[in-house]
Amino acid sequence: MVLPCVDSMVDASRFVGIRAAEQLVLLPVALPSTLQFRVRSDNPDVILIAAGEAFLARAAANRRALEQVFSDTPAVLLAGEANGTMVRSAARVRIHSVLPMEVSTQQLVAAISATVAGFSVTPPRAASAPAEVRRITEELTAREVEVLRLMARGQRNKQLAAQLKISEHTAKFHVSSVLAKLGARTRTEAVTIGMTRGLVAI
Repeated sequence: MVLPCVDSMVDASRFVGIRAAEQLVLLPVALPSTLQFRVRSDNPDVILIAAGEAFLARAAANRRALEQVFSDTPAVLLAGEANGTMVRSAARVRIHSVLPMEVSTQQLVAAISATVAGFSVTPPRAASAPAEVRRITEELTAREVEVLRLMARGQRNKQLAAQLKISEHTAKFHVSSVLAKLGARTRTEAVTIGMTRGLVAI
């Protein structure tokens, strides 16, 4: 079940297209002011938020409560500009899927399904990456990039070890190395940095 969240009922027309997707059930639209109540009462599988910039601007005042909402229920944020800055701002309230507002219905349905499955969905890396992206890419080994991408799928050390056919100790070493090279304190922060720098595109 998908809970759309919009600034006004006029914006709700954005979601008419996904009603046709047989695999998705679209709940009545929520306003940002009613989102927490609606999540508790409707228990959706995913929240779909339009007008990302305005939503995130207001989110700062209610950050702790929203972090809890998005920790329990995954969300897809649609924004006018789904750039690195927007992805980082969304990650602060634990929204890890950010897409441009003009995304097609098919892309949106696919992103919703992937987000429900535990993936983070963001726009692909720009064709010409800035120097900082190239530098970070060079610092991570091919194995570390592989580890980072598996971390983005929510895999823990034991799962990483099994997937890569290495010991759990070696997997832990690779994770620590990724965190150190990206300057991240947590796995979530490392994945967010990886997404914004084009190392992770799911």
